Amino acid sequence: MGRVIKTRSHLVEHGDELDIKEHEEGKVYPMSGIKVDKGFYSLFELKRRYDAKPKRIILDSDFQREDIWRRENKAELVESVLMGLPLPIFYFNQDKYGNLIVVDGRQRLTAMFSYMDDDYRLNNLKILPGLNDKKFSGLSPVQKTQIEDFQIQAHVIMPPTPDRIKFDIFDRVNRGGMRLNRQEMRNALYQGEATRLIKRLAESKEFSVATGKAFTHEKRMKDKYILTRFITFYLYQRKKLKGENGAAYVYRDDIDEFLGIGMDTLNYMDSSEIFKIEAMVLECLQKSYYYLGEDGFRLSGGERRSPINMNVFETVMSVMLYLPVEQEESKERVRDAVHKLIDANEFRENIGNHRDSALRLKWRLEQAERIGRSFEVC
Repeated sequence: MGRVIKTRSHLVEHGDELDIKEHEEGKVYPMSGIKVDKGFYSLFELKRRYDAKPKRIILDSDFQREDIWRRENKAELVESVLMGLPLPIFYFNQDKYGNLIVVDGRQRLTAMFSYMDDDYRLNNLKILPGLNDKKFSGLSPVQKTQIEDFQIQAHVIMPPTPDRIKFDIFDRVNRGGMRLNRQEMRNALYQGEATRLIKRLAESKEFSVATGKAFTHEKRMKDKYILTRFITFYLYQRKKLKGENGAAYVYRDDIDEFLGIGMDTLNYMDSSEIFKIEAMVLECLQKSYYYLGEDGFRLSGGERRSPINMNVFETVMSVMLYLPVEQEESKERVRDAVHKLIDANEFRENIGNHRDSALRLKWRLEQAERIGRSFEVC
């Protein structure tokens, strides 16, 4: 049972304030937005894409978190390929730039590419024991060609399939292990400058101090999720997100699409812009701790200390955008203004059901700007 927050008119029941499923009941997917193609790829072609600079096939994803295969498993896979046995279907996601992100089949491809790079020898083969102790370079030309020409079958999720649909597809594909949440999937889909930036921020001293070390043992990327949200809201307010035909992106209640566009935007920013965003986030974290302390991102009230709340985090961080780094004479007034907003019934209702609707998001950001600008240094 979640913690109950009392309001004057009704009870709002909150479970995990950092819920990152972003699921809306009753949402119907438009069939026109779903595009999954079947394709065949040779190992040679996939290896060529993997060796390209920059890589055109992404293997180091978080969709599969099993332990790395033992050498016996890898050798058995190579043996199966040399025997011409069909492998289970692979699942790829193709981004709008033509890159392939491996959703299911990462370890199989990693094992094959590693063997083709002479990284290990075959061992304990039962059907082709004559190849034991052979590296790829030690195979006959015919055997090398057999491996390079081997065709794998893949189902490829193509653009413009919306992220929320991809996430459902990935979830169905990967139900054999621990079910991934949206941020874990997003972290795999949008690897690059975005994931590196968010990782640095999540591991920063400033983040740890401002959140009271709440995420020290975090394993499900909730820390990265709240940072992704804030940065995307920041980019959105400054019209840095682009929609169709290069026009300014308009948020229409789809948080999956919204955060995906935010990460995609970060991935194609130059290093100077990334540096400025990183400095901005670190400064906002420092200011939050200075003005509000380590509980600045928590809901107040109740008998026990509440967890970090994602909507409080993005609202408080948005306030901090406008404040001076340190201003002792404003410290108490800033704290009072922020608490007055966060403790108000209107705010609590805003972060209840449909908290990521366009109207509720707009209200939170406007309230944050209102408070921040009232302390802004001219």
